[in-house]
Amino acid sequence: MILVDCRTKKNGVPVLSRVEIECIAEAVLQGYKPKLLDNPGVLDVEHFLECYASAEMDYKDLTHDQSILGMTVFNNCCISVYENGKETEIRVNEGTILIDNCLLENDQLRRGRFTLGHEASHWILHRRIFKVNKSQPSLFDDLEGEKQPLIKCRTTDIEAVGKKRLVNDDDWIEWQANCMASALLMPRKAFTKVVKGKFKSVGIRDGYYLMGTDSVMDWWVDGLAYDLADIFEVSVTAAKIRLKNLGLIIKPSGEPTIFF
Repeated sequence: MILVDCRTKKNGVPVLSRVEIECIAEAVLQGYKPKLLDNPGVLDVEHFLECYASAEMDYKDLTHDQSILGMTVFNNCCISVYENGKETEIRVNEGTILIDNCLLENDQLRRGRFTLGHEASHWILHRRIFKVNKSQPSLFDDLEGEKQPLIKCRTTDIEAVGKKRLVNDDDWIEWQANCMASALLMPRKAFTKVVKGKFKSVGIRDGYYLMGTDSVMDWWVDGLAYDLADIFEVSVTAAKIRLKNLGLIIKPSGEPTIFF
């Protein structure tokens, strides 16, 4: 079982910076498969979850409208899912990660991989919220009128693009899970190595590119995100966000570009 020691609020919510999350992700990968840290490759996220993070996985129709992509269950409980179009209640065990069936479609597999990484990050980072007192109410939404010991992740939580205001604990833990999912699926050193190698091949020597510098190069950079998405088997959106967050692509404030 992976144990994370970090500062927390009184309710168990971790207090973590982006840099600290990067370090946690690197320590986790060091224990699971160290070569992923330096060599570009694809994290087998299902194997990681089940064989290293000690979580169970299952796929269900979580809602009738696919608004919830994943759930992480921290204590044994009952939840509502949909079977044959009808809402039904099932029992789930502590440490179960549920992913919506829609992400099993061939054109959704990369979204599914990021969702798995996001839920894995909840399991690694946020167990302490529920460990403090398993009988206390959850911070999160209720199902069937009762507080449940789980986190439900909506599309807007996992696939947020652009800056989002972090107002409450829910916002912060979703941000933390997204940061760590990116760091697990696209490790900083390996990702940066690929990008800087491609930069050098087209004459970018500074280690980063300022969008808007050259229209032709702007289009090349947009294509770079597609290459990275293929290398790490993530969505193009996830690759673009990673490029920006690592400071490899810089967008002048207030200037529209093809890169978001």
